[in-house]
Amino acid sequence: MKQGDTIEIRWHGRGGQGAVTSADLTAMSAIHEGKFAQAFPSFGPERRGAPVLAFNRISAEHPIRVRSGVVKPDIVVVLDPGLVTLINVVDGLKPGGCLIVNSTRSIEDLQGEFSGDWTLAVVDASSIARELLRVNIVNTTMLGAMIKTAGAIKMDSLTEPLEEKFGARAKANLEACHKAFDTTVIGKITVGGQKKVRTFAVAKQPTWSELLVGCAVTDVGSTKRFCTGDWKSQHPVWDDKKCIKCGICSLFCPEFCINQQKDGYFRSNDFYCKGCGICAQECWTQAIKMVEEA
Repeated sequence: MKQGDTIEIRWHGRGGQGAVTSADLTAMSAIHEGKFAQAFPSFGPERRGAPVLAFNRISAEHPIRVRSGVVKPDIVVVLDPGLVTLINVVDGLKPGGCLIVNSTRSIEDLQGEFSGDWTLAVVDASSIARELLRVNIVNTTMLGAMIKTAGAIKMDSLTEPLEEKFGARAKANLEACHKAFDTTVIGKITVGGQKKVRTFAVAKQPTWSELLVGCAVTDVGSTKRFCTGDWKSQHPVWDDKKCIKCGICSLFCPEFCINQQKDGYFRSNDFYCKGCGICAQECWTQAIKMVEEA
């Protein structure tokens, strides 16, 4: 990128993973460097686990007047590995741009997913976040990968925004950022590579006749027709040796998708489970473990 050009960044994540916070911290760091910057999200009434977008624009020389969403980014950052197969994350990515993915897969494996003139960076941000932050929230971790790959902001500029945002937890977040910087693997994607052919769902917009004031008409009880299980990045697994069949997990499940089986043990319906982990937190026998989605 030429000095003075506006850098546009698009963040792909799920509700609860910190994509919006990543964009905010990026803008705050850029402003700390004396640049012009903006950060804003794009989502509706989605809850934890639903795909969300966040955007940045950074300019070293002039104020930013554009307020629309970023459709032709220079940098794309993917916080959840499952989104690579669900959403066309590289849509509009400029030639010579950067794609940064949180994944346990090798960079050679991921290169086969795309075809374009881009830099590809891969980091296991989820493992770093669980190790250093004790939660699978990868916002600050992915900032380290973004800084190493694209250099949109400087690492030193993050310290003050992190302290302002996280207080006493800023040190651990900065450590996660540095570890991601050190472990990010960078390679290239070539035009005409072995891209896997996929089709991505496009949301159908309701017609005027289907709209009421501020809402769309749906049938009573139609919720079960809409599979939302692909929102999750983790799912619960029960250890029947520890489970005492108390059902506390089903009582606390916000989706009401944990049910008792014929043998008395409880299981979640993965078509609707969002992977929030509340069941594992509330289980007093620690019979539930959250496992990363394959």
